[in-house]
Amino acid sequence: MSPVPGIWLVGAAGMLGRQLAAEFTGRGFGFITSDREVDIRSPRELEDFARGARLGWIVNCAAYTAVDKAEDEPELASAVNAAGVENLARLASGLGARLVHFSTDYVFAGDRPEPYREEDMPRPLSRYGWSKRQGEVRLAALHDRHFLLRISWLYGVYGENFVNTMLKIFREKERARVISDQFGSPTYAAVLAANIAGLIASGSERYGVYHYCDRGAISWFDFAAAIMDLALAAGAIEKRIPLEAIPTSAYPARAPRPARALLDSGKAERELGFQVRGWRSNLEEFFRERSRLEGPRP
Repeated sequence: MSPVPGIWLVGAAGMLGRQLAAEFTGRGFGFITSDREVDIRSPRELEDFARGARLGWIVNCAAYTAVDKAEDEPELASAVNAAGVENLARLASGLGARLVHFSTDYVFAGDRPEPYREEDMPRPLSRYGWSKRQGEVRLAALHDRHFLLRISWLYGVYGENFVNTMLKIFREKERARVISDQFGSPTYAAVLAANIAGLIASGSERYGVYHYCDRGAISWFDFAAAIMDLALAAGAIEKRIPLEAIPTSAYPARAPRPARALLDSGKAERELGFQVRGWRSNLEEFFRERSRLEGPRP
């Protein structure tokens, strides 16, 4: 069945874009996709691609996500994460399409114990976080009919992310050092994609800013330890290796990270009907999804 171009999935080749494409296909949604061949920094390229399409929704998964490189490439990060979002917002407004956009916990400083709510004032520590915050501001100024979702620690079966990186390390290294004093909540891409598909299917008009992540606060070390346990149980790795908990100071990075940027997903549950599950049960489902994609072992 040929797709009906009611949804435009931007950044379709990335981790979340691929997950959303699989979810949309499974639900029989009509959608069109673009990735690097349509540069969101160029209003003309966006307009040319959208010309003639009947679009009710634009879902933007395109982003500059190289957190450390953004310290040396602030103009490029801003061009994608701020100016690119501005271009999409202006186009969506002109088309009368609803826009779903994803931001990050990195817009917050992460210097408080309680989870951040949508009304809390952002204070980015890094140039990456600043570029994402500028995208939020420009989106709000240009297009009322938007859903802005701040997410944290995104991972899934596609592309590069912390879980897949850990699996590679567990297979190839004799030990691993993991930061234990940065806390957050993972976001499993498959459940996020299902929630976004449900949002589109519902035709919701509850526009605005929402926080979304899996339930529960953990450190990167906690996450790595759970990944190893579940990977062993799933047969994804063959042996256990020693894990060493280290402080942030022992793993210097170009960009500062928020130490405790927890997000409160309550509004997304109440207003949008989003399903929010515990981080460990979602990690277990990740390994089941991964096994289904890889197929039976010989």
